[in-house]
Amino acid sequence: MQLMHKRRGDRRPWRMVAVGLTVALALAACGGDDEDSGEATTPGSTSDATDPPAGAGEEVVVGAVLAPTSLDIVTQAGAALDQILLDNIYETLLKANDEGEVEAGLTELPEISDDGLTYTFTIPEGVTFHSGEALTSADVVWSLDAQRAEGANQVERLASIVSVDAPDDQTVEITLSEPDNDLLYTLTRRAGAVLQAEATGLESEANGTGPFRLDDVNAGTSITLSRNDEYWGDAPAVSGLTFLYFVDPNAAVNAFTTGDVDILTGVSSDLVGPLQDNADYVVNEGVTNGEFTLGFNNGKAPFDDPEVRRAVRQAIDKEGILQLYNGFGTIIGGPVPPTDPWYEDLTDVAPYDPEAATAALEAAGVAGSTVTLEYPNIYPINVAEYVASQLSEVGLEVTIETVDFSVWLDQVFTNKDYDMTVVLHVEPRDIGNYANPDYYWQYDSPEVQQLVADAKTSLDPDESIELLRQAARQISEDSPVDWLLLYSDLTVSTPDVTGYPTDDTASRFDASGITLGG
Repeated sequence: MQLMHKRRGDRRPWRMVAVGLTVALALAACGGDDEDSGEATTPGSTSDATDPPAGAGEEVVVGAVLAPTSLDIVTQAGAALDQILLDNIYETLLKANDEGEVEAGLTELPEISDDGLTYTFTIPEGVTFHSGEALTSADVVWSLDAQRAEGANQVERLASIVSVDAPDDQTVEITLSEPDNDLLYTLTRRAGAVLQAEATGLESEANGTGPFRLDDVNAGTSITLSRNDEYWGDAPAVSGLTFLYFVDPNAAVNAFTTGDVDILTGVSSDLVGPLQDNADYVVNEGVTNGEFTLGFNNGKAPFDDPEVRRAVRQAIDKEGILQLYNGFGTIIGGPVPPTDPWYEDLTDVAPYDPEAATAALEAAGVAGSTVTLEYPNIYPINVAEYVASQLSEVGLEVTIETVDFSVWLDQVFTNKDYDMTVVLHVEPRDIGNYANPDYYWQYDSPEVQQLVADAKTSLDPDESIELLRQAARQISEDSPVDWLLLYSDLTVSTPDVTGYPTDDTASRFDASGITLGG
């Protein structure tokens, strides 16, 4: 299928080049930047900037990797949804700045009762959905109730909520069963996205209050958004944007260098060198929450034994993984990235030591065994081959089974049918996954569960941070997974494209501040 799209200047119309379906797991909402194109406005106010700015007739094309299979932000897992829908179509009640501090979003910060059990939000007036209907408290109540209903993917994160009520059209009261110092941050993510009450057809439709409207969806290949001219805040500087999805990283770079893509996200570290050397391009290395994780099935032998899991970790030289990514990335040794307040360097817990790994596997009676690595086909196979080679040297043979990601979601994530697997986890502040024994790793530690629970309910921020540090160290010592690498976020554009996010672009891409110059 060929789609034509008029571009600025003398650049050619773009074409679909080697585009296909991919998805990746976020397992909840992820982070992003909030970049304005002009003076900030108060939620609910009318901005003078709603008149189209210079260049507003132009559109921008974003190359991406993760194509959503559904637009249902309530029940469908996947970073691809957050990347395109949050900030652009659906706005969240609150937002987090670059330092992770919670600020006003669609609403101002709420009033919180002294006992920490009641949060009162004031809903701004003058905000409308893309359908033309006015935003009221009923929409917020419906959205929160939908996100915490059975089958929704935010149930665990919103478990402390007892009720959500609307005393009037502009007021929402959230009542908790116990204090929850994660709630405000949670409402900056997918859990805080506001949909119109009683929304239907979420698999293929999206009706929010954001600066862009959903225009066209070509499943697995492209999604096009157009500017919302009725937006309550600052008008985007572009008239629309199209996300193009590429399976082949070479095809993605080719589309960029031939002018078919304005901004390319998720650039392969193998291909970024020539782009860095070209003065006509701007390459950015941003930070992510993306832990590339070697997951063990803690619910079955041999990985129900923490000594075996730790031995596998000690058998893999992470510096070699880093070199596979041409030096882009960070070795962390635990479940927490440096951007979280409770981070500490845990690389000392299971350092590379093949001799210790060999001895531990022999002591456990595992030496000479064969295990299977279920490997999603969206990742470079050289990582799987490297892991298999490293484990072979300590007496553990690995059979690599490459699977489509849709198969991975069913077989591994849902049915827990695997020995080892890998996936890129991009959900921010996801330490709670390690306190959930039903998660696909099946890691069950009462000590970690208690530490995470106590941190969540503590009203002392310093105490909460210390409890999560303790939990992170215990998790690393138990080795439910191995953290191969913390991804870097590589993006590239031409110099005339500015205002786009450069951190965690695979999980949130606020396009409202993008401008095209020249």
